[in-house]
Amino acid sequence: MGKMNGAYLFESAKCMALTLQLIQGNPVSDPAAEQGMDPVLSLNEYRTEVKRELIPVTSASSEDQASVRGQGDISRESLLDFYEQLALLRKDPVINRMLTSGEFRLAAPEDAHVFAYEREFSGRRLLIAANWSKENQIYALDKDFECGDIRVSVYPEVVLSQHMLLRPYEAFAVLI
Repeated sequence: MGKMNGAYLFESAKCMALTLQLIQGNPVSDPAAEQGMDPVLSLNEYRTEVKRELIPVTSASSEDQASVRGQGDISRESLLDFYEQLALLRKDPVINRMLTSGEFRLAAPEDAHVFAYEREFSGRRLLIAANWSKENQIYALDKDFECGDIRVSVYPEVVLSQHMLLRPYEAFAVLI
């Protein structure tokens, strides 16, 4: 088995989280609001608690640690921010309704590396496209989505086009 060098560690975690968190869901309720708490405060409290529990990776070589640190804004901190972004997106009433009651359709069933699917409800469509490999992949985006609203993405800059080159573990959700 090959040695993991940290390349794409956080991108792959974000890719899998985005893909799986938006595939289907139960109605999202906000426990903080139900208890009369400020939901932003509760998220910040949760975040503080999780930060305390994160232990620096000491078993990885210094080369591996440098590789992970050298990934720009991709870090444990950004991973936690990303999970918060997904949680907030799932609470959006339109998105939540699509995830709980919308029709599901595979958008690229023939592609072995790009897992893409749509959720549709009341004329609105949400596309999730994810490159589940460490290699660039070509993805043919449905023309309808070219001018869509990117709601969340693994990489900060995503340019929607009919013939996209998805980077390693790139994933995004676009709403029309």
